[in-house]
Amino acid sequence: MTIEIEVKFLVDTNHIDSIKQQLNLYPNRYTPPVLLANHYYETADNQLRRWDMGLRIRGKNGQYEMTLKTAGQEIGGLHQRPEYNIPLTEHQLDLTLLPQEVWPAGTDISALQAALSPLFSTDFRREKWVITYRESEIEVAFDQGHVGAGEQTIPLLELELELLNGKRADLFALAAELINHGGIRLGWQSKAARGYGLAQGVGLPAIQPLIPFSVIPKASCEQGLSTLLSALIRRWQLLESHWLENEAQALPLLLQTLLAIRETFTLFGGLISRSASSEIRQRLTVIEEALQQKKPNAQSLCFSVDGVQAQLQLTELVVEQQWRQSANARQLKRLDGSFKRFCDVMLSRCAADLHALAAENLIANQAGMTLLRLDKLILSITLLSSAYPREQLEAWLAPWVLARQYFVSDQDAIRLPLPVRPLSPFWLTSNTAKDSLNG
Repeated sequence: MTIEIEVKFLVDTNHIDSIKQQLNLYPNRYTPPVLLANHYYETADNQLRRWDMGLRIRGKNGQYEMTLKTAGQEIGGLHQRPEYNIPLTEHQLDLTLLPQEVWPAGTDISALQAALSPLFSTDFRREKWVITYRESEIEVAFDQGHVGAGEQTIPLLELELELLNGKRADLFALAAELINHGGIRLGWQSKAARGYGLAQGVGLPAIQPLIPFSVIPKASCEQGLSTLLSALIRRWQLLESHWLENEAQALPLLLQTLLAIRETFTLFGGLISRSASSEIRQRLTVIEEALQQKKPNAQSLCFSVDGVQAQLQLTELVVEQQWRQSANARQLKRLDGSFKRFCDVMLSRCAADLHALAAENLIANQAGMTLLRLDKLILSITLLSSAYPREQLEAWLAPWVLARQYFVSDQDAIRLPLPVRPLSPFWLTSNTAKDSLNG
């Protein structure tokens, strides 16, 4: 068993030659293109998928290898998963060659193997550069081919950076250098994920409204922060993919997601220093301004250096917990404190700010600024409600959302309308909140 640590990129076809030229500038051992044929196996009821596993046989030059990838972690294009690689004498599954402990307790291996059949394939030519970079060896694989399921195929054009030995920080640093030359964006979906989507005819995951993200019970503030940022990176990349497929509704949601990332840094401003996120926030400003231009171009913006670098920097910030490098003792203690208690305090502050905003007389020609302040507060309350039932949040926010609609429709309003009957704070009255405060 090995732990695969890699950064995946999708490649713009117009930059293939320039990317290869850049890779050749590093000290490297080069392997010319080789055809790899991969068949992925699954049961009729997607048992492996439900276990968060992927099983394939790869063929290369008449040799075969069975690979099982088990549950791992994906954040923003960094993929970390345990995998088992078993040489085979022929193109035939043999699950008995895998360690027994990889399967859930009670698994009938014989029955599982009998239920497996090929679901989709990925066939591509791979050329490789094993690059010596700083203190590490990093394999850079460039894959060109397609994913196929039945009669359907989709193109595959990827660049993968895998850490063979050394430091994960070096992997991020090399990725950042390659991004600066343009033509690549982070690949949040694995080949297997795209294959499953193609086989099931579902395409990209559907766009959902921004709702509270699931945080583990009794999470620390640091765990809550990591969960929020990880989910927002994933949402950003999903919305970009939908926008590249000409889905117009993705653009306003993309802007909302970038604003939510900013608000997350604001909410946690007392726990992490501004220096930890300053470069990311600067890049977000550049991206937001570009997105707000008339008829922004999805292809150029989704592959923009600022956008891709911001995603990579956010990913590294979360994975390496870089906020700890500049945190003082008090901030470190608060990061280790209860996420629920932190949310209780911050929700009360946001609610007070909402009422204060509604009580203000508007200044002429500043309705847009009022709406922005309102949207930020609604986003903040949504993000902070991850420890509570969604229906409680929606009921509490409903009159404020209605007030916003009235305000938008009345251009001559001098004040944001207060909700007629504001509800009691759910974060102070619910049993969930009481239990967290007592525990």
